[in-house]
Amino acid sequence: MNKYLEQLLDIEVIAKSEPASMLHENNKRCNGRLILSGKRILFICNGNENPEIDIDLDTINSLTHESQFVDHNILAIHYLQYELARFTVIDYDSWETAIEQQRMKPHVKPQFSIYDLN
Repeated sequence: MNKYLEQLLDIEVIAKSEPASMLHENNKRCNGRLILSGKRILFICNGNENPEIDIDLDTINSLTHESQFVDHNILAIHYLQYELARFTVIDYDSWETAIEQQRMKPHVKPQFSIYDLN
């Protein structure tokens, strides 16, 4: 993972992280790590410095539970209206809950008022 990404995730606070596989459209898999922070979902393939995918939580349209052959824990994320990312995770329900919790949290930095300057 590159330094910029490490600093960004330190600021945003990692809510959930685990080994996972990303399923591409042509049924190819990429093994790596799925990371949920307060603002985004990242997937980094093993051996890569930069994320394979970076999804802003505000752009997620829906989460669905899919299965393929013997794998019954596929997390499908529909985002930016027409984009789809699919990940094999250990426990779909825990990921869905964690993502929804992070989406409901307000991530607004407190603003200063003129009274704070005194």
